[in-house]
Order: sequence, then C-alpha cells, then structure tokens
Amino acid sequence: MNKTTAIIRLLGPILAVLIGIVGQGQSHFLLLGIAAWMLLWWITETVNLGVTALLPLLFFPILGLGTGKEMAAFYAHPLVYLFFGGFVLALALEKVGLHYRIALWILRKTGTKDKGLIAGFMLATGFMSMWISNTATSIMMLPIATSVLAVLQEEKREKLARPILLSVAWAANIGGMATIIGTPPNMIFAAFMSDQLNRPIGFMEWLPIGMSATVILGLVAFLVLTAGLPQDVLSDEEELKTRNWMQNEWDRLGSLSAPQIRVAIIFTGTAILWIIRPYLVQWIPQVQWSDTAIALTSALLLFSVFSGEGHTLLSWEDTSKLPWGILILFGGGLALAGTLQGSYWFEALGESLQALGDLPLWLWISIMAVLGVFATELLSNMALVSALMPLLLSLSYALGIDLQQLSIPLVLGASCAFMLPMATPPNAIVFSTGKLTIPYMVYRGIVMNVLAILVLVMLAQFFPMPG
Repeated sequence: MNKTTAIIRLLGPILAVLIGIVGQGQSHFLLLGIAAWMLLWWITETVNLGVTALLPLLFFPILGLGTGKEMAAFYAHPLVYLFFGGFVLALALEKVGLHYRIALWILRKTGTKDKGLIAGFMLATGFMSMWISNTATSIMMLPIATSVLAVLQEEKREKLARPILLSVAWAANIGGMATIIGTPPNMIFAAFMSDQLNRPIGFMEWLPIGMSATVILGLVAFLVLTAGLPQDVLSDEEELKTRNWMQNEWDRLGSLSAPQIRVAIIFTGTAILWIIRPYLVQWIPQVQWSDTAIALTSALLLFSVFSGEGHTLLSWEDTSKLPWGILILFGGGLALAGTLQGSYWFEALGESLQALGDLPLWLWISIMAVLGVFATELLSNMALVSALMPLLLSLSYALGIDLQQLSIPLVLGASCAFMLPMATPPNAIVFSTGKLTIPYMVYRGIVMNVLAILVLVMLAQFFPMPG
C-alpha cells in the first residue's frame, strides 16, 4: 500500500470526525460526515466499494441516525435478490461454456468480410454483455479475437487488430446498457427508484430505453470503428482461413452437452418470463409475479436440477465467484440515500437549487449526459451513480423535473467510457494485448463520447422511460 492510499484511507474517518465537530455533534452533521467519508472512499476506491457500503449499517445505528433493523432492510431490498438471481444465471452460462458457444455462433453467422468481422465481434460481445458482466464478456471474447487475428497475414493483421480489439471493449460497455441486470449502474438506478419513489423498474420497464441506447450507440460505434478502414483488407485466402478456423472451433465444441441444454432451457425460460411478466399478472392474477421471483426461481432450478453428469448444474461452492461486493454496494447506497432524504440537508439542498430553475430541461439533461460520459473515464461507474442519485433526487424535487428523465443520461452515460484504458475493465483487458495505443483509443474515444452525449440527450428528451 503506497502513502497516497494510506492518506486517503485515513482522511475518510478524519473528515467525518471534523465535520461532526464543526456541527457540534448535531445529527445532520454526523450524517454529513459519514456521507463525505463514503463519497471519498467510493470515488477514490481506496477501499473496496462493498466494504465502504457497510458504513451505514455500522455507524448510523451507533450515532442514532437510524435503527439497525431499518438499515438492514436496505441491504435486503427485493432488487438485491433480483441481481443475485441474474448473477447466478450468468455464472451458469459461464460454467457450462454456453456463452462461448453463443458468441462463436453469432460470429459464424455474420461472416468474415472486413466490416462483417467487426460487426460479428460487436454483436457477439454486446449480446453476451446483456446477461453476464462486461469484464467476463471481454475476457471470453479476447481469445477468440486473437485467434482470428492469428490466421491473417502480418500486414492485414496490423490493419484489423486495433479496430477488432477496440470493438470488443466498446461492445462490452454498450451491451450492458440493454438490460436491467446488464451492468451495475442500471441496477443501482432501479433500486433507488423503487426504494425512494416506490416506482419499480423491472426488466420490461427498462428494456425499451436500454435496448434503444444499445442499438443506436452500437451502430454509431461500428461506424466510428470502420471509418477509414480500407476496402477488402482480407484476401480471399485469409477469409477462407478465418472461416475454417471458426468452423474447426465450432466442430471442436461438438453437440450441446446435457448441462448446456438444461442451462439454455432455464436461461431462455427466464428471459421469456421477464419479457411477458407484465402480462402474466393479468393472465394469472392469483400469482404475484415479479422480476425478483422469476430470478430466484431460475437460481433455485440451477442449484437443484441435475446436469445429467451426476451433479447439479451449480453447486453453492460456485457462488464464490459471484460479485458479492456489488450486492452490498446496492444496500449501502440505498441506506445512505434513504437517510439523506429524510434529513435537513435534503431540504436545504432543494431550496438552494430553486435559483437554477430557469434553466431549460434540455440543458439539465445535457449536463447529466456530459457528467456521466466524461466522469466515468476517471471514476467507477458504480461509485458515480451511487454518489449522485441522492443529489439528483433533490434536484428533481426542487426543479419539478421527473427523476427518471434527469437520471437516464447519467446512468447510461456511466457505461460510456470509450477513451482511456483504465476507465473500465474491458478497456484495460484489450489494452493489455499491447496492440492498442493510448492516442489511438483517446482519438476515437473522444469522438465516440461526444456522439454518445448527443444520443443520450435525444433518448432522454424524446423517449423518456415510462414510469
């Protein structure tokens, strides 16, 4: 641990104590101190985000800012279990290798022409990123990309390597926007809306705006990546080699195994139930369907259905790979937001923002889009959304702007880190190959960031998500 990290870790609790002393121990100053501590640690990530999220559960009851039971309820929010079920489903796809098979199938269908190859990598990566983490998707797709590039002549490989590798990173970031479980910022937003405004955002409620953003930004990214790409980079011989490699890899996989078939059935059934869930309530009113119940049913089946090879599809030991810290992060963010909403600071902030009420809606949406897109180049997208959602709630009350419309550009923008290798794990993963340079990523990333802002402003203003 370097000195800077040690100083930041100490600065968090010191800042909280100093704020409490300045406020003479008043409860709202104690709350402000803990909030400042959490924001500092979240933004700098000097301590794991999930560990920081435990601070409300520890200190709020001790300081009389809420009871232990009240705080614990935030960490057991139904949406936390929805995300748990989604994580378990993704884990099963990875364990049986179904995600690799799906990605390879898409690549074979899109062909091996120059632009078709890039489109294939983007479609395969984007689709998988809708269901499993962006990081896992990138790790899975990178060996496929390098294997395809390896069959090309050196001159052709140099021309296609950078756009193909960058397409994997960008598509992983963009694909996660499509579904509510695709990336943590989406989940944090849904949990906040449900807890603070009692406005549930389920799979189908999110899908129209999320899928619209994914499709439009995916097309924009494809145009940016292929701009200036020479025609017919691949010779007929190289196209044949590429097709042969994909076919050989597909043949190597063989027929679907029993575990893959059973996971595929559960995966497909879960997705269908999420999509038709609003209609199930009307068709079978006796059963109180919810996205959380569907996700937990999927998880229960994966832990209890036998794979056909003498064991269940998943064992509890497999959950050691689950991102438990993210689930705790949701609870900590909800606990902080819920406590702040009932405090003096929420009311004071709302009053101070009244003076900005003359700014037009499109300008506020643009500010949120710029903040989301460029701040996430330097900050964790989870930390950014967790820290700013309580502020946006105050802003929406003060200015009379719907919170959803104000939040969407920020939440979606938090997945638009296209410039820097350290901005997101997918960017770092493809950069680690040594084929990409920072100037190459930054130049195209700036263009993509600006275009992403325009797309998000358009989506938020003209296609607001239904409440």
